[in-house]
Amino acid sequence: MSDETAAEAASGALSTRFGTGRERIDRGGMRAGGRSDATEPQCGRSNGEQAVRPAAECGRSVSLVVPTYNERENACAVIDRCSAALAAYDFEIVVVDDDSPDGTWRVVRETYGETGRVRVVRREGKLGLATAVSRGFREASAELCAVIDADLQHPPEKLPELVDAFRPGVDVAVGSRYADGGAIERWPRTRRAVSRGASWIAKAALPPTRGIADPLSGFFAVRREVLDDVSLSPTGYKILLEVLTKCEYGRVVEVPYTFTQRDRGESKLSAREYVDFLRHVQALRRARTCESRPESDRGGRDALAANR
Repeated sequence: MSDETAAEAASGALSTRFGTGRERIDRGGMRAGGRSDATEPQCGRSNGEQAVRPAAECGRSVSLVVPTYNERENACAVIDRCSAALAAYDFEIVVVDDDSPDGTWRVVRETYGETGRVRVVRREGKLGLATAVSRGFREASAELCAVIDADLQHPPEKLPELVDAFRPGVDVAVGSRYADGGAIERWPRTRRAVSRGASWIAKAALPPTRGIADPLSGFFAVRREVLDDVSLSPTGYKILLEVLTKCEYGRVVEVPYTFTQRDRGESKLSAREYVDFLRHVQALRRARTCESRPESDRGGRDALAANR
């Protein structure tokens, strides 16, 4: 959401160094409540669960979440390329499928089985990309959770750079189209304008996103512990906004990449997605406003409401 050449060998991936991405230090600070999804339980481990930590401080244990819907033409290609890119790490791939009519979940399950590095979560009904990612986070067992689209518009070969970006103090790594070195291929001017406009809206409404060049990216990674006990209830497809707005984290690093047009399958982007995006931003802004209100002010208003 494409280059069909084979992925580079894993030994080469280890030598990849993080380079020109932007950095910022920002505490998300808000654990704002949000609307829960009636069908899907909310994201976040219970207090009794423990994160799986690798031996190295910066972590080389990765759970890659791949949300799918009618992607049987791309699913195996993206899994194979991601597997090659992550071969130097301890990894798993969690495919979360919304009961695709084209049988994407079945193709993946029959091709990779259920006992290896690839797991399939089949959900009933088309519940949306963002909630699929949220479900994948709950299924994840590694220290780092990464997200990539199944349509090959995000380059799997960039995954090692996202993983290697987790130096001490870094909690989120964002694959960025708009950081120095990033690019978008073959987009018409209208779509570029809409994308830039959406980023502007997010930054204007949600302060934690203002230091990030691409806060709407669907290609990112986050420390698993950052998601602990946080209720993620996204609307639409911009799950990164939930993470940046609701979670507590340290440094955010952006890793530039080139976003390409899909070669196979159909785009899921529609006018409704744009409407959902605006609703999502509004809900996040409202939640932050409620959480940042002084306790005395909140208590007075709550008491007033209770007496009506």
